[in-house]
Amino acid sequence: VSFFCFSARKLLNLRLFENEEGKKWDVSVKDKRLEILCISQFTLYSVLKGNKPDFHNAMSGDTSEQYYNEFLALLRSQYQPDLVKDGKFGAYMQVLIQNDGPVTVELESQSQNKQQSNNKD
Repeated sequence: VSFFCFSARKLLNLRLFENEEGKKWDVSVKDKRLEILCISQFTLYSVLKGNKPDFHNAMSGDTSEQYYNEFLALLRSQYQPDLVKDGKFGAYMQVLIQNDGPVTVELESQSQNKQQSNNKD
């Protein structure tokens, strides 16, 4: 799927880190041989409906698990498999993270419809 390729390529090659000389935004995850932790979280795809979240627009569990596993396989094929870590799909997990730096980058692939409309221009 094309948006998997886009996301994997960006995740591995975005220059988010400084180099050995201190130049910012010069080195990627791949360059530094860092671990990647992938956690599925369909709850990010919700809308607020009244006083509770609504997940009706989210992908079904079976389909999303298949997509998640395909994305992990793609990442591992383009990087070092032992450096790509993942959580258990659909499980209750406590994940502790520590942001290190002054920015947080959100990576989203374009939707199929948006890609198609951009191709028409």
